[in-house]
Amino acid sequence: MIVYFTHLNTIFVPRCGSNVVQQMTTFKAVVYKHHRKEDGTFNIKIRITHHRMKRHIATTYFVTKDDLTKGFKIKNQSIIDELDRTIKKYRKACDALGERVKDMDADQVLHYLETYNEKKGSFRLDFIAYGRDKIVEMQAKNRAGNAKTYNVMLNSLETYLGRDTLDISEINVNFLKLYVNWIESKPAPSKREKGERAVSLYLSNIRALHNMAKDEYNDEDNGIINIPLSPFAKFKVPKSPVTRKRAVPIETIQAIAKLPYQVVSHQGMNLFNFARDMFLLSFGLVGMNTVDLYSCESIKDGRITYNRTKTKNRREDKAEISIRIEPEIKALVEKYRDKTGKRVFSFYQNYISPDTFGTAVNKGLKLIGKHETVKAEDLEFYASRHSWATIATNQAKVNKYTVHSALNHVTEEMKVTDIYIDKSYALIDEANRKVLDLVKLKIGSVRETKKEKKKPVVKQI
Repeated sequence: MIVYFTHLNTIFVPRCGSNVVQQMTTFKAVVYKHHRKEDGTFNIKIRITHHRMKRHIATTYFVTKDDLTKGFKIKNQSIIDELDRTIKKYRKACDALGERVKDMDADQVLHYLETYNEKKGSFRLDFIAYGRDKIVEMQAKNRAGNAKTYNVMLNSLETYLGRDTLDISEINVNFLKLYVNWIESKPAPSKREKGERAVSLYLSNIRALHNMAKDEYNDEDNGIINIPLSPFAKFKVPKSPVTRKRAVPIETIQAIAKLPYQVVSHQGMNLFNFARDMFLLSFGLVGMNTVDLYSCESIKDGRITYNRTKTKNRREDKAEISIRIEPEIKALVEKYRDKTGKRVFSFYQNYISPDTFGTAVNKGLKLIGKHETVKAEDLEFYASRHSWATIATNQAKVNKYTVHSALNHVTEEMKVTDIYIDKSYALIDEANRKVLDLVKLKIGSVRETKKEKKKPVVKQI
């Protein structure tokens, strides 16, 4: 609730309670002339001075210029009393820190006071709001996939709770068990999220967010434990079921390569043709996924070099990889090249985001999967990547370390080893050549036939 006062004064309040705090932390209610709101009011702030550094906390109290002295002092003693009570709350919080406050900087004191709950004498954090902030950070770091899964989880939590707030102190073992029961009792939003998959995905994200919050708001060295609960120490997140095999046999890839183009109307692109091209392009580029096809920017000396979006924030080398453009896919690369040179491919000019691009490709692949010469049920784009890895390992006899490198994966087992090995793409080039030779990939012409728009017949009179 916003409270407006008609009398103003500036108040100096005694320093924080304990002798230790008195030496380094002071509070003062202040009104600043340059903080005038559009409605003519001024917000009263509590100025914190700690280790000679100043920080401010906004209060819910607003005043008008008519209530200020020329020196912007507060006149009314009742307001001074209200502010004094507010500052006493902060003093109480400081006293609870004791000697630990000496090792804190001004920002840490400010954050501690802003989150201090006088009623419970404990920390408060809206877990859902915190998660939304983290989603924004993920999006800023081009981690759209992660942001999307966290958003789905938070939406699920809000539906379960019937509200859009959740204090982190509410998350305990019993809360998690009840939430799991609720998920399992609800119809799955899609086939891929049925049963254990949804439970594993959502609970893993909650655990990750909970750990982030503990790392951010707890300071064990200074004895500050704002989030004492560790529900995941006792509650075990169910393992995600083994991902279904998406790889398709060599014969299916050959059938897709032999598919004749459908006629393209004068109005635009045919998703059948487009999806065929994207599947084969990805396969020829060692299973390159849609977000990287959409975003990659470097093509030079017959190579496409990019940082894999999914893993670049989890690897020291930013998940850089370079793929040689083999003769089989050269025509496809040229067909979709970005003529402006801004990116490698022009997909961003036709699709607003990697998600919309990926959706278009998968819609086309559903049509291809139903073709009488393909007959691949529920064909999807990721099958290209899975197929390359399966063929490389099982049939081309490429060692698993090279396959791991080619797919640009992150595994704890390889992290240390990768530090000591200079990066070379020769083995990946050799592996891709083996796979393409084994598949005998023949794409042929990539020119599409357009249906001419018939001109209306004009009769002469």
